[in-house]
Amino acid sequence: MTVAGAVASALERPLVVADPFEPLDAIVVLVAPLLASGRISPILTERVAAAAELYRLGGAPLVVATGGVTLGAPRAEADALAEGLHAAGIPEVIIERESRTTAENAHFTAALLFPRSARRIWIVTQPFHGRRAALLFRRAGFEPHVWHIAESIEYQQRRRALRWLVREYAAWGALLVRRR
Repeated sequence: MTVAGAVASALERPLVVADPFEPLDAIVVLVAPLLASGRISPILTERVAAAAELYRLGGAPLVVATGGVTLGAPRAEADALAEGLHAAGIPEVIIERESRTTAENAHFTAALLFPRSARRIWIVTQPFHGRRAALLFRRAGFEPHVWHIAESIEYQQRRRALRWLVREYAAWGALLVRRR
C-alpha cells in the first residue's frame, strides 16, 4: 500500500457508512460538479450506476436527482444526473434543481418527498461523503441510510481521494462551527 493509500484509509475509516440493504421509500442521488461540457463526470457516472443497481434490487420506488447550478455549470446538475438515471433504466426521476450544498439537498428534497410520505431514504454518494450527508438529511427530518459504493473511484484513485477527504474534514469542521 502506498503512503497516500495508507493515509486515505486512516482518514476514511470514521467517515464511511455501509447500511444493510432493505427496501425504503426513496433513493436520493447527490450530485458533484459537472464537466465543463455540462455532462456528468466519472464520479457522477459512478453514482448513477450505484443508484440504478439499488433501484433494480428494489431499494425504493422513488428516485430523486439533486443539485442546482454550481461552479458556473451550464445547467442544473440534477438535470444532467436525471438524464444519466433515465439512460441507466430508471423510468421516472424526481428532480430537485435548487440546491447548491448537501444541507440544501436535504432541505429541498424534503419539500419534494414529505408530501409523498417518503421519509426513509437511501443516500447515494461516494463513501467519504455518506456520514455527513446522512447527518444533514436526518436534521431535515429523514431517516437516512447510506448505500455503500464498494468499488468506488475513491478506493481506486487514492491521491485524488486524499483531496476529497481533506475537503470533507473541512466541511465537518464548518458544520461543527455553525452548530455553536
